[in-house]
Amino acid sequence: MTKLQHKTLTKTIIGAYYEVYNHTARTYPEYIYERAMIKELQQQGLSVEHQDEYKIFYKDHLIGLQCLDLFVVQEVVVELKVAEKLTARHKAQAYSYVKTVDKQVGLLFNFGSQAPEFSRIYFNPAKRASTSPTNKRAEEFTPPDDWLYPDLAYQIVGGLYEVHSILGAGFVHRLYANACYYELKKLGLAVKPAKRMQVTYKGAVIGDIAFSHLLVEGKILVFPVALHHTHDIHWDNLKRWMCLNDIQLGILANFDAVHLEIVIVRA
Repeated sequence: MTKLQHKTLTKTIIGAYYEVYNHTARTYPEYIYERAMIKELQQQGLSVEHQDEYKIFYKDHLIGLQCLDLFVVQEVVVELKVAEKLTARHKAQAYSYVKTVDKQVGLLFNFGSQAPEFSRIYFNPAKRASTSPTNKRAEEFTPPDDWLYPDLAYQIVGGLYEVHSILGAGFVHRLYANACYYELKKLGLAVKPAKRMQVTYKGAVIGDIAFSHLLVEGKILVFPVALHHTHDIHWDNLKRWMCLNDIQLGILANFDAVHLEIVIVRA
C-alpha cells in the first residue's frame, strides 16, 4: 500500500501534467516538457530535482551512474516520454528508475499522445530479489541446434537473465556490461572485460570504437547492449571482431526490453 502522502503528492503531480499538456503543443522535444513540468511543480511549492545522477548498484557492486528525468520532493520519480503511446517497455524503464532510488511510487507521463496518457508505477523494496515480474526465465530460452560449448553458453545465458531480472530495462549499456561482468565472475567464469573494438582494413588495424563487451573463458564473446531494436546492430562488424579474435560464438543480449533478447552470433 502506498502512503496517503504519496497519493496526495501524485495527485498534485498529475494535475501539473494536465496543466502542461493542455498548454503545450504535441510537437516539442522532451526537454521542453521537462522544463514546463519543473516550472509548474515549483509553482505548486514542490522541490524538483532534474537530470541528477544516481549511483546504480548490482548485488552491492557500483556499476555506474544513471540520470532521472524528475525526482519530486525526494519521493516520486517522474519519467517523461514523447511517443505515440506508452508501451510496456516505457513502463519497464520507469519501474527500473523507481528501484534506483528505493522509492515506492513513480509516474510515467506521455506528451506525444493525442490525449493525455500516464501510468502509475509501484515498487515494493522488500521484493527487490524478484523485481522484474515480466521477465522470462533462462529455462525458457531455446538454444540453436548447432549450439557451441553448450554447458558454458547456457551458464552465460543464465547469468544474463539474472542481470535483467534484477536491473530491468532502461539503463545505458555500460551499466549492463558492468553488471554482466560481476555476475559471470560470481558464477566462477574467467571473464575479460573490453571497452573498445578494433577495426581492420585489409588485415591491418586502423582504429577502434567504443563498445563494451566481455570475453568469457577465452571462447565466447558476450555483447551486452541496450537498444530499441536489435536490427540497429551492425552484425558484420561483430562477426569481423569475432574472427579477429578467433572466436566462433558470440552472445548478444539486449537489455533494453521488457523481456531479455538473446541473439546468437556465429562468425
